[in-house]
Amino acid sequence: MQLVWLHGPPAAGKLTVAKALQRNHNFKLFHNHLAVDLSMAIYDAFGDKDFHHFTNSIRRQTLSKANELGVARMVMTFMTCAQEDEKEIRRYLDFFESEGIEVYPVQLHPRHDVLLSRSVSVERQQSHKISCRDHLSELLSEWQFLPIEHKNALQIDNSEQSPEDVARQIIADLLTR
Repeated sequence: MQLVWLHGPPAAGKLTVAKALQRNHNFKLFHNHLAVDLSMAIYDAFGDKDFHHFTNSIRRQTLSKANELGVARMVMTFMTCAQEDEKEIRRYLDFFESEGIEVYPVQLHPRHDVLLSRSVSVERQQSHKISCRDHLSELLSEWQFLPIEHKNALQIDNSEQSPEDVARQIIADLLTR
């Protein structure tokens, strides 16, 4: 299975690009909030107790099942900060290798002004996503969202590109590897 692992800060456009890959390039979509929302159904608060461990186990089990079922292409979204999440990123990379999943980490990194303008979208406000400009601004000043280091890694500044253009760029990169 080929897995495009879209990552980056909140409001980077991960889900929007993932939907373009699903719609135009026959990818199965496994977005971050499917696992988060499932976990939120049983935990009192985001990050409570072993919330992150449980949520990551849902993701791994889902990816393992998709691979077992013969899913050819999948896209997964994930908000990751390489500094804060270094150990978890390593666990995912080891997991992908052990499962025989070809992973293509793609960091979306639009400009901060673009992130802040996207953060207040109606879609974000209707979910568990960060949808407050001040909260996002604070997060962006505290954390450094770095690319995942991997041989198949790609970085895209999608400040001025349509989701379809970004998806095409990802596909072109995938085909050259």
